[in-house]
Amino acid sequence: MIGLNKIGFFLILLLSSYAVCQSKESKLIRKNNDARFIQYTTDRCYSRSIFVYENFVYTANSNGSVYKTDLKSDSSVNILQGSSFEELRDLYYHNGILTAVQSGTTGKLIRTNTKRLLGEYAAKNDQWKQLFIDGVDLKDAVGFLMGDPIEGKFQLFKSTDYGINWLRCEGTVDAMEGEAGFAASGTNVQVINDSTFVFVSGGKKSRFFRSNDRGKSWLTTSLPYMNSESSGAFSICMIDTLNGVIVGGDYKNPDLCMNTCFYTDDGGKFWMNAETQTRGYRSCVFYSQGVFYCCGTNGIDYSTDGGQNWKPFANGIYMALYADSQKLYATRPNGSFQIFELIEK
Repeated sequence: MIGLNKIGFFLILLLSSYAVCQSKESKLIRKNNDARFIQYTTDRCYSRSIFVYENFVYTANSNGSVYKTDLKSDSSVNILQGSSFEELRDLYYHNGILTAVQSGTTGKLIRTNTKRLLGEYAAKNDQWKQLFIDGVDLKDAVGFLMGDPIEGKFQLFKSTDYGINWLRCEGTVDAMEGEAGFAASGTNVQVINDSTFVFVSGGKKSRFFRSNDRGKSWLTTSLPYMNSESSGAFSICMIDTLNGVIVGGDYKNPDLCMNTCFYTDDGGKFWMNAETQTRGYRSCVFYSQGVFYCCGTNGIDYSTDGGQNWKPFANGIYMALYADSQKLYATRPNGSFQIFELIEK
């Protein structure tokens, strides 16, 4: 009888959570149905990474292309036209140079200016031969790169020259069985400042990792995601050394909205479950003008209270986000993205 009561309580909790997730369509969602839509290519591809600089939007795509879209004319061009690359999963920019991240079976950083391919970077020895890159981040001259475990250890690299060259981090991190990174939007890693790196893992074990000394030593915190090959933490966004948000879930069960988002106010020593969850699995979280935004395969949600409570923002399939001081940019399937007005806090 006790067991049945526990099962009944769990079902009530699950149904209540489902009801919250299926809340009525808001005025904001209806408004955002008409947000500016741009089709930058007719190729059947999608972008896991988007970057905006001045009046141009750059997307790194699943077919190995990098498109540059002029927002004034809505015209687009593939900067890597004539080149052949595997799926690109991340993109970062510095001083006129774009670097697209290729995961695949051999990690590569593909460097371009805003018009053409400049070259490729891979480590000269065998350390990148089997490297699957999950994400890269750059803050000023300092960069951090994380890849899936090889021989039981996460592959961690750093740069001090704006991502031109990379050296292995001195501190090593052992991966647990079935634990890896999700290269869903290139945002499972972050450089908080010139000495602090963080990243998150998922799978059969999900954890938060932090180094305060450029990768010489690492602190870890377990995250209470469900243990499966398709679930865990997918994206992290720290707005300073103490406050931040992690989003994720189960990409094979994208509408399950229990334990999808956690927030911290102590630098990641402890992560608290959001009081009002996102509407399901989320692959990217971004912060702009006092508001967090996160996206997944059933929409975009936002939070104005540091990730404690989430509200619907837009419906649809979205893979990656970027925001400047005025607009939110979100990639969609089939070579497209949308541009939204930011929430006024």
